[in-house]
Amino acid sequence: MNASPPPPPAPARSWRWAVLAMVVVTQAVFFYTRCVVDERPTVDTFGMPNPYLERPIIQDRGMLGTRAPAQPGDLVVSQGKALIAGLATDGTRVYFGESLLGQQILAVPVAGGAEIVLGSGRMPLDVALGKDVLVVADGGGLMTDGQGTITAFPLDGSGEPRVLASRLVLPSAVAVSATHAYWIDGGTVERDYMDGFVARAPLAGGAHKVLAAGERAPTGLAVDATHVYWARQDVNKQGEVVRMPIGGGPIEVISYGQDRVKRITVVGTNLYWISAKDLEGTRATVRSAPVKGGPALDVAVAESRMCSMAIDGESVYWSDPGEITGAGASVRGRILKQPLAGGEPTVLASGQDRPCYVAVDAAHVYFSTQSLERVKRAPKNPASAP
Repeated sequence: MNASPPPPPAPARSWRWAVLAMVVVTQAVFFYTRCVVDERPTVDTFGMPNPYLERPIIQDRGMLGTRAPAQPGDLVVSQGKALIAGLATDGTRVYFGESLLGQQILAVPVAGGAEIVLGSGRMPLDVALGKDVLVVADGGGLMTDGQGTITAFPLDGSGEPRVLASRLVLPSAVAVSATHAYWIDGGTVERDYMDGFVARAPLAGGAHKVLAAGERAPTGLAVDATHVYWARQDVNKQGEVVRMPIGGGPIEVISYGQDRVKRITVVGTNLYWISAKDLEGTRATVRSAPVKGGPALDVAVAESRMCSMAIDGESVYWSDPGEITGAGASVRGRILKQPLAGGEPTVLASGQDRPCYVAVDAAHVYFSTQSLERVKRAPKNPASAP
């Protein structure tokens, strides 16, 4: 069925202004403390050494990839001053959005180098890589509903971006098939998020179609050749993972009784997702079930938190953001790897500042951080790295 004409944007809300003010102030303090020359003493008020005050401030060295390894094999792919939103790679470039202060959609070679600006975005929240386009879910402004968009950016930076859908409330996840872009809209707080929906639009442009309406707080999104997959909350606010034919049809429940689902990935005949206690990924577990439904099995368990994950044909990779210190930063973040068949996790990168988004290619795992070295990579197999 075709979507009915969307309602006009809702009026501005005071709580959104409060959220925006808090975010902007927090980020301003963060960037100021990390960009200026630090002249603070290296001891606290009690005369004891303070490891966080002793940390050197990372200087902004421009937009070029720099071999400045924090550990063997570590490579800074991209540097800057804006936070990352979404991450994808095709093995040649890494693609991502800059949220809040940056408001750009960028591509950079996997080994570092000059960045290509694909376009602009007000509040990119997620990205998905197609054959020749990068599809971006953009939340628009934080103050007013109805400003979100789904936009396809040509990968070569030429041509005009195509707006596939507009006037969305919270387009928080996007996925791409060979011909269409799929996304979820999380719904509104006034309706207890019962007005969320799943939709799709042709990548070449054209009318979008709502596949599932009235979805409660939908999260996560994945698509394969036959189905689209997402998570939602049932009437008891328990998470459940579901699927639907890619053109629309009946909804099937793959797995009941999940915690909050953060990310969904389909690999072959299996579906993988993060099930966590909260949005921060506390006590998170990567779980798996057949795409047709069946018992959900634990694949990997986080020691503390799990922000995001990526999967190749053999292993799952995830980010542990670490604990936030009193100085507003973390040096305990890690990137981990574990075989899908089971086994002990391997730490691929440690000492990172709040890593989150993760993407993989044949040789490397790429991840975002909240330091000025915003996109980094590490070998997937450290023992075989040169």
